[in-house]
Amino acid sequence: MAVTRNIGASVGDTVELSGRRVGDHARRGEILEVLGEKDHRHYRVRWEDGHETVLYPGEGTTFRGAAPRATVASAAAGLVDVLREAGVEFELLPHQRTDTARGEAVALGVMPQTVAKTIVVCDDTGARVRAVIPASSRLVLADVATAVGAKTVALVHEEDLVDAYPDFELGAVPPFGGPEGELVVVDRRLAECEHVVLEAGVHNASLRLRAEDLLNVADAKLAEIAEDQ
Repeated sequence: MAVTRNIGASVGDTVELSGRRVGDHARRGEILEVLGEKDHRHYRVRWEDGHETVLYPGEGTTFRGAAPRATVASAAAGLVDVLREAGVEFELLPHQRTDTARGEAVALGVMPQTVAKTIVVCDDTGARVRAVIPASSRLVLADVATAVGAKTVALVHEEDLVDAYPDFELGAVPPFGGPEGELVVVDRRLAECEHVVLEAGVHNASLRLRAEDLLNVADAKLAEIAEDQ
């Protein structure tokens, strides 16, 4: 539950600063240290871009309690097993916790065009589809619908994602692993990369493998489903 008071936030919680103007993106970070007296709390925060600052909360500040986190070992184990069974060469890359694919790119020092973010949608029958696009792009729902032969597709709500993917952290669903039988559609831009990086089911570890191996392991369909941001 969100907390907007200047008390109650703890190390590991997420802090969000709302944009000052319409259309501005919220800024998110993780609390690293709680400072000050109880009624005058301030916080050392690591933001998505990797920078650290001391934050004195104001009216536009929202705190969110840390959700239970899967460990790298437990969340990534199934993915690692899939890749090993497929005989795929890959790297497991631990890194600081990030909440976005762009933040993941910064943490790893790679181009966002090579980071694959998975967005889960459902078609008009309720079937889930994993749409995989570069972190530098935005998903085009109409193009996903065309790619899977559906009339429409819609984003899956967060509460439904938690139920559908209990092995993965919210927002860290990978293109493969977890429930079987889901369609996977990968944007053509990722296929043009030699290697791609994707979250390993958690927000503090990633997998790096060849793009062609990702397509094969995920049994993915290629389509143009994204546009530049």
